[in-house]
Amino acid sequence: MINDKEYELEAQKREAEFDSISNYIEKNKRIEKEVSRLNRLFTKIDGNKKKLVLATIKDVAFMTVTMQDLRDRIIRKGTTVEYKNGENQYGTKQSPDAQLYLQMSQKQTQAMKILVDCLPKTEKPAPQDDGFEDFVRGRDG
Repeated sequence: MINDKEYELEAQKREAEFDSISNYIEKNKRIEKEVSRLNRLFTKIDGNKKKLVLATIKDVAFMTVTMQDLRDRIIRKGTTVEYKNGENQYGTKQSPDAQLYLQMSQKQTQAMKILVDCLPKTEKPAPQDDGFEDFVRGRDG
């Protein structure tokens, strides 16, 4: 038979495991939603290129959702943490969340550039004649 303390520890363990699983499921749903959003944005990428950049779209979606979570933690906890190395060495440094956010931001920008470069090039329409040139020429002549 288990005592109250063991029962309480087991309950906490199961609750933490449940929270972890529910967070995982919720994050995956957010990532899939972002993948769908990005697929809609990049519908003009032709089929052959689309197959090649599908992994990049999924990576960008993952980074976007992860960066949202990091941003929330940075807002709550700040961008610096205190550290202590030994007895007399201590101070503040950039938080691991802030470092990771900056790294992911750079990677996300690179990945988005890849996706944008895969879009078909659009030609700029010829400027319409608004009559200004004729007006200037008529005034001078």
